[in-house]
Amino acid sequence: MKSTTFSILGAGRLGRTLGRLLARRGLLPLGISCRTRHSARQAVAFIGGGRPTTSNREAATGAGLVLIATPDRAIVPVARELAESGLPWTGRVVAHTSGALSSAALEPLRRRGALVASLHPLASIAEPRGGLRRFQGIPFAVEADAGAIRALRRLVLRLGGIPVTIPRQAKALYHLIACLLSNDLVALLSFGLDAARGLGLSRREAARLYLPLVRGTVENVVRLGPVKALTGPVSRGDAATLRLHGEALRSQPADFRRLHRLLAIRSTGLALEARTITPDVAARLARLLGSLP
Repeated sequence: MKSTTFSILGAGRLGRTLGRLLARRGLLPLGISCRTRHSARQAVAFIGGGRPTTSNREAATGAGLVLIATPDRAIVPVARELAESGLPWTGRVVAHTSGALSSAALEPLRRRGALVASLHPLASIAEPRGGLRRFQGIPFAVEADAGAIRALRRLVLRLGGIPVTIPRQAKALYHLIACLLSNDLVALLSFGLDAARGLGLSRREAARLYLPLVRGTVENVVRLGPVKALTGPVSRGDAATLRLHGEALRSQPADFRRLHRLLAIRSTGLALEARTITPDVAARLARLLGSLP
């Protein structure tokens, strides 16, 4: 692998961030492609080098590492386009950055002799400049042909990340868990912040009140694990408080009530595992939670 040169196909938020990091680590950017030449020029300016183009074939020419950072739906068509481009692929590494798709999406390029991979940074990148700060020390899921694994693990370490090898058949599960712990957490927080309207608080005011608690809880999970980090009425077997919560839930939407019941039942299992409640108490809490509105 000519690891000193790279191209980015689809230089959006993630592509630009990765491109700039690679350039900062001494790799030479070649072609940078976007849907419009204006976007490609902006990407090249942010990355600090490369040739702006709207042609994926032109962008991929000559690079030892080709990163496909397009939306997931475009990865298979781009792989077909490159495989039919007439470019030589033997021994070159082509990786896409999808969290959900495996390297099987690049099968047309594998048949042309490329070493194919998926390389997914486990980080939420809302905008490229802020994303640069989040990459230090983050995990990268690496799933690749045997010939590419070692090179990509070295590349991740060069970027300051932590390479984690994911089995090809488990790639979708890996991404589902990431969405549960990141995207679904955002949705959960929105439930709580919206419920604070009942206190006369805006979302912004509710965030100032409750987010320090959220941060502390996440820190406890990191430090202690979810079983030991659990606190609150379920962990104490406090049925009286749960009944008060049930009364408060009557004013909340039905989906909020169902979510609370599901999470409280999960918390009951954690409390049992932590031995802060007995099986008898857990059974009583389950009956109570089942009777809540």
